[in-house]
Amino acid sequence: MPANKPKYPDTLFGTLGISFRRASYQSQRLLGIHHLDRLQTVFSEGKACLTIEASSHSQLSVQSLHLVFTLDDWASREELEFEKADLKWDTLTWGWLQTWKVQLQVKESAVLRYYVYAALSDGSSIYADNQATSEEEATQFAQWLNPHNLAPIWSKTARVYQVFVDRFNPGSDRDWLQTDDLLKPFGGTLRGVIEKLDHIHGLGFNTVWLTPIFSSPSHHGYDICDYKQIEPRLGSEEDLVELLTLAHKKGMKVMLDFVANHCSDQHPAFQRGLADQINAQSGWFTWTKWPKRYLSYYNIRTMPEFNLHFGSPARAHLLESAQKWLKLGVDGYRLDYAIGPGRDFWVDFQRACLEINPECWTFGEVVAAAEVQIQLFGSMHGTLDFLTCQALRETFATRNWDAARLAGYLQVYQDAFPPAFSRPAFIDNHDMNRFIFTAEGNHSALHAALSLLYLLPQPPIVYYGTEFDLSQHGSIHDQGSSGFDEARLPMPWDTASMSETARLLRQLSDFREANPWLSQATWQVLSVSADGQQAQMNVVSGSNQLKVSINTSSELSVDYQQIKP
Repeated sequence: MPANKPKYPDTLFGTLGISFRRASYQSQRLLGIHHLDRLQTVFSEGKACLTIEASSHSQLSVQSLHLVFTLDDWASREELEFEKADLKWDTLTWGWLQTWKVQLQVKESAVLRYYVYAALSDGSSIYADNQATSEEEATQFAQWLNPHNLAPIWSKTARVYQVFVDRFNPGSDRDWLQTDDLLKPFGGTLRGVIEKLDHIHGLGFNTVWLTPIFSSPSHHGYDICDYKQIEPRLGSEEDLVELLTLAHKKGMKVMLDFVANHCSDQHPAFQRGLADQINAQSGWFTWTKWPKRYLSYYNIRTMPEFNLHFGSPARAHLLESAQKWLKLGVDGYRLDYAIGPGRDFWVDFQRACLEINPECWTFGEVVAAAEVQIQLFGSMHGTLDFLTCQALRETFATRNWDAARLAGYLQVYQDAFPPAFSRPAFIDNHDMNRFIFTAEGNHSALHAALSLLYLLPQPPIVYYGTEFDLSQHGSIHDQGSSGFDEARLPMPWDTASMSETARLLRQLSDFREANPWLSQATWQVLSVSADGQQAQMNVVSGSNQLKVSINTSSELSVDYQQIKP
């Protein structure tokens, strides 16, 4: 390992980043009754043929396993019994793991809502996955059996630029509100984005992702108090329309950040519930002891969680809000904390979005293991590829991986996901230390990571300021730091000039645009050096071929050469 290995910690996956804690996580996914959205679908002659799978652990005395389902939003219901399939010993939990399967055939494009429960020997029942003992509290599953629910064609060649609106640009006729307190608004606006659209387009990006722009008391906007209004500090609905119009004229798409899991405690529905216990029972939120206790995002009291159960008013409100902005011309949504709302909610959200714009692109923020991300397949087009982000940072920023390990990852990781599962990739974002900071200013590391990012099959996402080598003052993990906001410094428009990184982004964008086959390519390891620091890979799609060289020695680099057929 190189002697100049950076010192900054780089935690992306929370407790799962610590190896000994993964055993507890895995045990929880095996003990009890679990379905975990394991379902195989085959479409044929207008019908969907389903094989639904679940498991039970021998710690429970299970007599039978049952599927309770509806195809008409619970106006009626049916029940089927699972059959036993594979039985295997699980050493981690030191018990037997029984697999169960049931088959079902329904009409294509139907919405299947269902529960899975086990009948135990003592006469009680337990529901998968949350181990509830009643249907009212059980995890409700859903599938939209639509074979055409696929990411739009334009997403395959998307090159996404992420704008943290408050920190991007205040506009030519305004100064920053302030730049000293990272926890307060700086003054970026939609007008500022409009004025810099040529800059973004000039770097080769064809898609813009805006962090939340809806009415909110915070600078970051992830605590929304009005989903149908633009935050006045950021601009107006007219500004958004102008941005959409200009972007579309340039052949660009605009995506918004949508937060469905929680809102601000200033949301009118929450304020009504806080003021009156009868209103609190309307179903918008989950009060455990009114008015002091309620479910909230990571127990942050200013961010109460919506009650998004089937039929709730909060669900209807969010679907209407999402449709409003699509009608205005928005091209898709990045779905914040998508692991929070149940899959049943996301099925309805996806249907609502595609009803308005069939070319809408949706992908979720799911900071979790691969199998958890896969569970969302079909209820959104895909998830942000945090696993590849980790691989690129571990290789080039923290230097914990060598070229051999990265090559091994790149050769197999695509096969773990359904081919149609959209997984936009990135090297940093607003919730982690910037790559250049973690790499301690090593531009070779940054350029190597960006080069590989643009060659991978996934649509690349680049965080604002990367083109100017924008870093930060301290780590988000430092005691006394401003947390995530350390990685959200204002765009240095006054001092920035066209950097080597900016030129590289333009070059990589041109290459990717000239070679759209990269989105369908497979990666194969050709050779690895004895010390693991050099790897040669073959990138192939049909008659198209690319040779990629990865070097993780003291001279960090990623080089590529196109092989003519």
